[in-house]
Amino acid sequence: MRSSVAASLAGASVLLIQAPALAIDWEVTGDVAAQGYEVVSPWGDVVLGRRRLMSTLGVAAYNLQGDASRPFGPSYSVQVRMRVDADFGIRDGETGYVPADRARFVPGLQIAPVDVMMGYVEGRNLLGGALDFRLGRQYQTNVLGWWSFDGGLVRVNTPYYFALESYGGFEQRGGLPLSTSRYEAQGVWRGAGDDALRQDAHLYPSFQFGAVAPAFGVALETSGLNWIKSRFDYRRVYNTGEAFTGQFAFPDSIGPGSGGYEKVDGLRISSDRIGYSLSAFLDDVGALRGGFVYDLYFGNITRAFVSADYFASSKTTLGIDAEYFLPSFDADSIFNWFTHNPSASAMARIASQPSRSFQFAAQAGTKLWLTEGDPASWAAAQCAAGGYATAEQVSQCLRFGVDSTNAFTDPNNALYAFARSEESRKSDLSADLVANGNASYAWYSGKADLRAMVQTGFGDAATNRGRRAGGTISAQQAIVPGLFWLGGRVSTYDWHDPLRPDRDATSFGYVIAPELQPTQFGKVRVEWEHEMNRLVGHRFRILGLLTMRVAP
Repeated sequence: MRSSVAASLAGASVLLIQAPALAIDWEVTGDVAAQGYEVVSPWGDVVLGRRRLMSTLGVAAYNLQGDASRPFGPSYSVQVRMRVDADFGIRDGETGYVPADRARFVPGLQIAPVDVMMGYVEGRNLLGGALDFRLGRQYQTNVLGWWSFDGGLVRVNTPYYFALESYGGFEQRGGLPLSTSRYEAQGVWRGAGDDALRQDAHLYPSFQFGAVAPAFGVALETSGLNWIKSRFDYRRVYNTGEAFTGQFAFPDSIGPGSGGYEKVDGLRISSDRIGYSLSAFLDDVGALRGGFVYDLYFGNITRAFVSADYFASSKTTLGIDAEYFLPSFDADSIFNWFTHNPSASAMARIASQPSRSFQFAAQAGTKLWLTEGDPASWAAAQCAAGGYATAEQVSQCLRFGVDSTNAFTDPNNALYAFARSEESRKSDLSADLVANGNASYAWYSGKADLRAMVQTGFGDAATNRGRRAGGTISAQQAIVPGLFWLGGRVSTYDWHDPLRPDRDATSFGYVIAPELQPTQFGKVRVEWEHEMNRLVGHRFRILGLLTMRVAP
């Protein structure tokens, strides 16, 4: 048997029980974490109070076939893991919809949501190693992103250095029993709702009630080759159930009980994507990686990346990275109506370990932003089009924006023409300088780390879009080796935004963290943190961590 317990703030615990190494191996794992915090208004009132208790429980059994002596023979296993993320700080009216007190109501908010993180039966090396399968709730990690679904997956392994996967089922979605919204495509607010909310659903047109989402996909990848890995993925997910198609009401003639809102119902695409990734390695030379994701529904490449490593020596690696990213959303999302532009980055890096005690890494490059209109002059041009003439008027316009009353719906308004002018919407490419680095040095009884970063726009004070920079120094020293350590951290960060100079600040903070290990089975750690800047004043945090582990 082995167990571990961890406490954060109010406390946390972890329990792990494992059977001896028999023909059938099994284990039970779990953890509990508690935390509390409050968000206070500028007047000292607590506007949001939370008391959270998160707990997980996992059960797994391996070698269910009862014979583990055949290393490449058929094997079966079961894995289940559940999570409860309770919040006892939620007040009345936040979860239950009451028309008279709907200002406090948060659609979809639950006091103690329970979700099954994973729960599946798996079989491997069937039919002489030609077939694998997995049935139940499961994760997938590939170039299309981290994803979870309920259903079945079959993998066919061929003797020709490639394998074929096929899967189908239902995407895990918020608002359904024992589910979470973590793995949905972005851009849609989904959850569960009671009967009272459903009757007045038009009051929250942005909120959609959870419904099943059929999904299927295929993948083709190389197998059996240790110097190259290549994989092609295709996945399609459907939306079902009702959804509002707009945020503004029309005449009630649209339909009884609709509140004047148009709706869509039935089977429709949520996401439809293909992706490809490639990794190649050459001993003592280097490595090459690359890939892309293409959205078939919208007809855009949403992600593309390439990186190369050169093993300059046994202790030093040089590399370059380039990545392109375009935000993408669920096909039901209103964000598809708005302009969203891509960003890209190009970085060079080095990582080295000159000795067993010292190592460092650094990277530097640029991040590129594509926008409609020049960010340096667009706001001033809009203010001029809006008729702001005096210096005081222009200053107020740049700070708070133009008066948009009928500005974008009245063709006779000057701002209407400005917003639709091709001249003011020309594509503009802006660049930021990005750099970060870290170094660490370790000795027999301790270690020290240094981390630093900077991101800043180019240009003078009038055109530079801002900056943020800072660094952290941390260290740990054994006072009584094997029994007591003392750690700490000092950090400072500075940020500047020309559009909001009143938000400029420099933040300073420190952490003192003693750590005690009275026995080989347990460790106690306490962290005292103090952060300060001119915007928020002084903030304090204390964290306690208790870790225990018992093993034969």
